Amino acid sequence: MKMFSSERFYLSLRFTMLFTFLTVSIEVFLGLIFAQFMNKNYPGKSLLRVVVLIPWAIPTIVSGFIWRFMVDDIYGVVNGILLSLGIIKEFIPWLSQTGSATVVLLVADIWKTTPYVSLLVLAGLQNIPRSFLEAAEIDGANGLKTYLYITFPLLKPVLATATLFRLIQSFKVYAIVVALTNGGPANTTEPLTLFTLRTYFDAGNYGYGAALASFTFIITVVIALLFLNIILKKVDI
Repeated sequence: MKMFSSERFYLSLRFTMLFTFLTVSIEVFLGLIFAQFMNKNYPGKSLLRVVVLIPWAIPTIVSGFIWRFMVDDIYGVVNGILLSLGIIKEFIPWLSQTGSATVVLLVADIWKTTPYVSLLVLAGLQNIPRSFLEAAEIDGANGLKTYLYITFPLLKPVLATATLFRLIQSFKVYAIVVALTNGGPANTTEPLTLFTLRTYFDAGNYGYGAALASFTFIITVVIALLFLNIILKKVDI
């Protein structure tokens, strides 16, 4: 089959899987931290929640273009800041190198989507009965033990749901890649979705494009089913 003998297909699949694994892992970790902080009572808590949610409210394609301007080779604010701090001696062509382009994509997606995970986790935290935490405090449990043995286990269903949603969304990443790198340099940041559309519409190879689309759909379904049957069952959902 042409798909499984194509070097570009494996390059695209490898990038998609790497992108999915890294973004979801980091977003869930940061989401946990931000949600814990937003769940505490202190002055300005509401303002913090609004600020955290701003990236999620921005359309993905707009978010991608914002980051593209920020990392511009000549006029980008990122290069300007790093140069003024003496960290770099000359501007870095962030989107012209595979490694740096991948890092920019990861950072942009994490910045954009972490608030979504934070919101889900925050909702889970606020649904934990206060009596459980008070009972642990009366029994002499410190903050760490309370979190490990009460808070975190009760958060597992929420974390599992958030992780499932993000796995599916990340595997189908498209808009932010188009806005930032458009799959470059040399197709090294081209996800399966973009490769499929280019094959089907740009190249007019409808059979191959349909095969790629079917493969992407099957992998997405497999991810969802495996996660539901293995992970969610373990957290008693």
